[in-house]
Amino acid sequence: MAPVCTPAVLLRGHDYGDSSRILKFLTRDHGLVSVMARGVRGRSGKGTTTVASFASGELTAFVKSHRDLHTMKDFHCTRLREGLARDVLRFAGASAAAELVLAHAEQEPPSGLFEAVEQALNGLEEAPREDLAGRVLAGLWTITEAFGFAPQLEPCVRCDEPLGPDEIGRFDFAAGGIRCLRCGEDAAGPRVGPVARAQLAMLLAGEVPTGLSHARQHLGLVSDFVAYHVVAKPLKSLRFLGDVLPLDPEVEVA
Repeated sequence: MAPVCTPAVLLRGHDYGDSSRILKFLTRDHGLVSVMARGVRGRSGKGTTTVASFASGELTAFVKSHRDLHTMKDFHCTRLREGLARDVLRFAGASAAAELVLAHAEQEPPSGLFEAVEQALNGLEEAPREDLAGRVLAGLWTITEAFGFAPQLEPCVRCDEPLGPDEIGRFDFAAGGIRCLRCGEDAAGPRVGPVARAQLAMLLAGEVPTGLSHARQHLGLVSDFVAYHVVAKPLKSLRFLGDVLPLDPEVEVA
C-alpha cells in the first residue's frame, strides 16, 4: 500500500509502550488522522519526542479506509511552535483550539478548517502579550466559523430589523445571534452593546480589536455558543482558559 503525504498539524499525542506514541493530526487532505508512531521516543523511552503538540509539517502515513488507527511513516516538521510554551495563556489558547477541533471535526473536515487552525496557532505564538487575549478569542471564533457556525450580529435574529448604533441587545444562543432591544426584553442571554458587537465582528474576522475589553465575558460568549451549536457540551480547556485570561474590572459585556 502506497503511503499518503499531506500537510498536517499535531493536535494531541500520548505515549504507547516503551518507545512509540499515538498521535492525532489534523490534516489538510484527510481530516483527523490518528497514527501509531513507532520508535519516536528513542530506545530508552525517556528522550524528547521527535514531534510535539501543535507542530506543523508534512505527514507521511499508511492510511487505510475503515481504520481508526493508521501507521506513520514519517513526519517532517516545518514549524515546531516552541513559542506556545512561553506562557500559560498561549498554551491554554492552543489547547482550547485543539480540543474544539478534536471534539467536532469529522474525517473529512470543512474547507478552510486546516488553514483556520494553522492561522490560529501562528497568531498565538506571534502575538505580543497585550494582544494575546484577543488572539485567543479570534482563533476560537474563526475555527468555529470554519465549521459553519457563526453568530448573527446584524440584523436582529428575531425580527430581522437592524440594531441601532447605540442599541444594547441580548445574545440569544438558541437562535444563534443577537436580539434587538425590543425583542430582547424577555431574553435571558447576556447584554451585548455596540462596543462588544464591533469587537465581536473583528474577532470573527480573525482580527484583534484595539483596546479589547471584557475578555472573560467574550470567552463566555464563544464558550456557550460552541456548547450550544458545535459540540453540545462544555469544553474543559475553555473552563481552564477562563481562569488564566486577564481580569476585567467590569462585570458584563456592553
